[in-house]
Amino acid sequence: MGAATNRPNVLLITADEMRHDCLSASGHPVVRTPNLDALAAGGVRCTNAYTPYPVCVPARMSILSGQYAHAHGAMGNGAVIPPGQPTMASLLREAGYRTAAIGKMHFWPPYAQMGFQHMRLAEQNGSGWKVDDYHSEYLASRGLVDQWDLWDQHQPYRDQAPAEYWASYGARASALPDEHYHTTWIAEETIAWLRQDDSRPFFVWTSFIKPHHPFDPPKPWDTMYDAASIPPLGDPAEALAKPLMTGRGRRDPRRAFFDLRDFSQESFARVAALYYATISHIDHHVGRILAALKALGRLDDTLVVFTSDHGDYMGDYGLILKSPSVPYDSLARVPLIIAGPGLPCGATSEALISLVDILPTVAAAAGTPVPPFVQGTDLAQLVAAEATQSGGGRAAVFSETREIKGLRTRQHKYLYNHRLGIEELYDLRADPGEHHDLAPDPSSAPLIAEMRYRLLDWMIETEWDRQPHMGRYRDLVDRAWVRI
Repeated sequence: MGAATNRPNVLLITADEMRHDCLSASGHPVVRTPNLDALAAGGVRCTNAYTPYPVCVPARMSILSGQYAHAHGAMGNGAVIPPGQPTMASLLREAGYRTAAIGKMHFWPPYAQMGFQHMRLAEQNGSGWKVDDYHSEYLASRGLVDQWDLWDQHQPYRDQAPAEYWASYGARASALPDEHYHTTWIAEETIAWLRQDDSRPFFVWTSFIKPHHPFDPPKPWDTMYDAASIPPLGDPAEALAKPLMTGRGRRDPRRAFFDLRDFSQESFARVAALYYATISHIDHHVGRILAALKALGRLDDTLVVFTSDHGDYMGDYGLILKSPSVPYDSLARVPLIIAGPGLPCGATSEALISLVDILPTVAAAAGTPVPPFVQGTDLAQLVAAEATQSGGGRAAVFSETREIKGLRTRQHKYLYNHRLGIEELYDLRADPGEHHDLAPDPSSAPLIAEMRYRLLDWMIETEWDRQPHMGRYRDLVDRAWVRI
């Protein structure tokens, strides 16, 4: 197909493991994100955006496919959507866009064809780092090794990590200079690609590795935040009291990745300060990318989306990282900013939004038909419906793992481990931190039953054509749950 005209460019920027509240525009008491705040001031900041799955690869496959994880089938790291399935990139490529993937994609194999004409990868988990452009080409040609990341991410390197790594919970300044650090490299590669002389509209997915652990910003970013300013660590007794974390003989949640049984406020403050620093480092380079677009005269006709694949406990319930992966808001709720042609400026939307909505949003902006298998909704429609209180907004948003399915309405969060029969229920208006489980209260039984029905309906309706027999299970709803 020839070059597309009069259609916006698309810049999708993702962080990895960034909490929903880690923007100064969101009122965070510590984190400073002036460039993302400026992006929000020129667009819409969505306060109730959720990942379909609080783990890297399933979430990324949902962004690309516009489907929930149980529909596209990539239910864990190392999985991919079926070969040949249309993606956001392939749809735009067919529509005449030039397409690029830069940074951490987490595909397997690393250069799997997802519709991107240009790929410059900086991988982390898995074996992608052995063959990617950043580690195996850029760093290797300079005699540099990101040893701290290897200790954090890869066996057998992790087994050989020094005592300093374990004692610090993977938190210290990177040994790599800022100019060679992957956040900087990803931004430089994006800017270089944007500057290519090409009149076609573009779609580029710029995907940063951070703030994913290890917590190792380069100098001088490591000194940006004073540990004394860090809010207090949550109470680990809460994690030990949550049935979805500890029920039926499950492992102590404090031992999921690091051993946090002796995790102190001092240690947490250091981890959090460096976690926040990696976010501010990303923010700095987002500003550089947007400035480059402006200098090229292409910012005003570019749809910019910023989000994260999932969050991080980062102190909630005395935990850090994303394990155990229960869709509490700490992990399931993500930042989302969208700005571009036709969108309001400086708006805040409380609409219930999912990352599956990004593909139909981009397709609508590009004038490209949305495939019938896509399960999301154009964000512009959701935001407009919520702003006008027209009743056309989404009534519920969903997040899942292999065993746990989660449903969030305007007021409540319901979580169900259908294999173990464990349920939790929270009133988010009264208890936004999800501290007080209402499921044991007998008066919650009618609401829990309603939520369980709604979850099963969602599973059936979004199963796509993979299991068409699912419909007959509607008659079994009142027997509790169907193992899918």
